[in-house]
Amino acid sequence: MKHDELMVSLTQRHEELVTLIRGRNVHYVDVPMYGNVGDLLIMFGTLNFFAQRGIQISSLATYFNFRATQVGKNDVIAFQGGGNFGDIYGAFQAFRERLIEQFPQNRLVVMPQSIHFSSACALDRCIAICRKHKDLHIFVRDHESLALATRMTPNARLAPDMAHHLWPVGNSDDLSPKPARVLHLLRRDAEAAGNTGKSSVLAFDWDDLVGPGWRFFLSQIVERAVTQSHLRLGLGALFGSWVVKAWIWQARRFVTQATNVFAQHEKVESDRLHAHILSMLMSKPNRILDNSYGKNSRYISTWTKPSPFVELVEHQPPRV
Repeated sequence: MKHDELMVSLTQRHEELVTLIRGRNVHYVDVPMYGNVGDLLIMFGTLNFFAQRGIQISSLATYFNFRATQVGKNDVIAFQGGGNFGDIYGAFQAFRERLIEQFPQNRLVVMPQSIHFSSACALDRCIAICRKHKDLHIFVRDHESLALATRMTPNARLAPDMAHHLWPVGNSDDLSPKPARVLHLLRRDAEAAGNTGKSSVLAFDWDDLVGPGWRFFLSQIVERAVTQSHLRLGLGALFGSWVVKAWIWQARRFVTQATNVFAQHEKVESDRLHAHILSMLMSKPNRILDNSYGKNSRYISTWTKPSPFVELVEHQPPRV
């Protein structure tokens, strides 16, 4: 299959989502108000998908400013997709599980996620919570995640990442001249797998685009201000909604910055899944290493391996 044909085909694999949520009030929650460009790509892909399918969004919320009183009995809650389903990112998982328990009568849709638990107890707890909900639909990005999701709900389905709805992102030839070099983008977070061999040429990750000032502003000032306004003044919904909309405007600038950085390089080497997906959206050669638990190889093997632009370095489990 040609690359263009593959990319178009991936945008056509979310029609079951349309059937589940079209014609209802949709609350899009877990909006990523932080500097991970990969999650921002997912968000903008999701917003494109909703707009293209005529799906109206009733409210946008992060995990820290969601207001339960906004949700009607026939409304749908749609969770942002990505890779935070599991026990690596506790606040996001706790938020998801709380809403599953809090809205047993509403339709809940988890957009395409990768699932990973290192704790059997945390997995069992999640399964117990999810199985009680009769209208929970979990979309996942790989077969390993599907095996876990089917233990949580009979409504588990396989689907590619929502960022594919940004296809096509302007090819690097359309943006600016580039030297013949490789962009090395390597994780520095909890999913890093020790892929530090290229740090001598360029130590670069998504947070270099955001900067420490923005990270502090988002993680400390905004979250605390929204939370406190909700607790003390009852203004969390109003203030929070305004902040989310303002953040989306800023987030678009970060995505544009990332695209421009990619445009300045002929090839990308990374252990971030969305460095791979952005490269694919730009039809750019990319060599992908795995994250700590094999998420990247799982995704590529499921969806994008036929493309001539991707080279996968298979996940190697640690030696005992």
